[in-house]
Amino acid sequence: MYLDVSHADVHRVDDRIFKITFAPDCMVHACRCREESDRPRNDACCQYGADVFVPERLAILRRTTEIASILKESRRNPADWFDERNPEPDPAAPAGIILRTATADPDDDTSGCVFLQHDGERGCGLHRAALLHGFAPAEIKPRVCRLYPVSFGKGRLGLSPDFNDYSCAGDSGPTVYRLMREAIGEIFGMPLIEELDRLESRGRKSRLRVLAPRPALLVDGATEGRRSTSAD
Repeated sequence: MYLDVSHADVHRVDDRIFKITFAPDCMVHACRCREESDRPRNDACCQYGADVFVPERLAILRRTTEIASILKESRRNPADWFDERNPEPDPAAPAGIILRTATADPDDDTSGCVFLQHDGERGCGLHRAALLHGFAPAEIKPRVCRLYPVSFGKGRLGLSPDFNDYSCAGDSGPTVYRLMREAIGEIFGMPLIEELDRLESRGRKSRLRVLAPRPALLVDGATEGRRSTSAD
């Protein structure tokens, strides 16, 4: 169910982000592809690459030296970092188009984001480059990646379309909102967080419905009191 939100960019929010849990740490979660009979594949959500706005592409290219330094030698040419063959028109996007990061094999869109092709630990190479070179990952990491498993489009904040495809969804961790609260605040601002916090709190209270005490009943000539109960 979508709830109304008073915000310049976000107008509605899927209330499931306050209820469904997610793996607390992607870097240690053993990912499995549910749509492929639970096939193991770490960093599975990054296998297709990611949407990138034109300003985000430029921000990445401004850090070419830092990013290239942690990539495998065959991936260090910035000319190979983006798939610009079929830009997606989007009037709401900066410059009116959406690009994508390239995949390891340009002819196989499941071969993994080019920025996964780095030496060292698993995970996003952009994030790793920022941490190693002392600047904020948000400077170069695309918004769609920073928000995952939350998605945003047409004024709606909700779960990513592929949310249920991977084992991280529903894992024993915090709710999606609690996990992503900081990233949502960085991107959309604290006024939205304040409103989402209120919706989260209201949702918790609505699930604690208290039933009115029932009248005493006579059982074998004796009075049996019925206590009020609560349902979660």
